[in-house]
Amino acid sequence: MKKRVVILSSQEDIWEACYVDGKCVEQSHHLGEGKGKLHFIKELSKTYGVTLDDILEIGAPEIDDQEAMDCGAFPDLFSDLKGDYDLDDE
Repeated sequence: MKKRVVILSSQEDIWEACYVDGKCVEQSHHLGEGKGKLHFIKELSKTYGVTLDDILEIGAPEIDDQEAMDCGAFPDLFSDLKGDYDLDDE
């Protein structure tokens, strides 16, 4: 089963993006900045009806990491990323 939520981190953990059903819903230096990642995940759960089992946290491969650093952000759509991503349960 494919994951509904992907939390994507840059290789140096200086930028994160959260994709829900393929669309970026938030990105910043640290998701949940000021309130913490647990608070951020709780809000995701309330807003989108997701559980922890729906979430995959992964690092961006070099090609997407470099583009995010050059552009200042990850793309708005997960499908616009160029790297290979396995979103299925392991």
